[in-house]
Amino acid sequence: MHHDMPVWLPRPYPTLRSLGLMGIWRSPQGIEVEAVVVHDGPRLLVTRRIDGRRVLVAYCMDIREVGEHVDLAELVPA
Repeated sequence: MHHDMPVWLPRPYPTLRSLGLMGIWRSPQGIEVEAVVVHDGPRLLVTRRIDGRRVLVAYCMDIREVGEHVDLAELVPA
């Protein structure tokens, strides 16, 4: 695993990496959660796969907000 973060990433981005939130997590119902950076701040992007396309559900500030859209216990790494 490569641990050096590119210098161009906003400061909060490494925090997401340290929390183990990198990558995409999926639920059996087609919900996907991905750590992203929006306007220099970390967010959790929640989307749903519909007919092969990802449709925006929410941009969440933390994992509690994600839990409003999906059962966290059902998420598995993609």
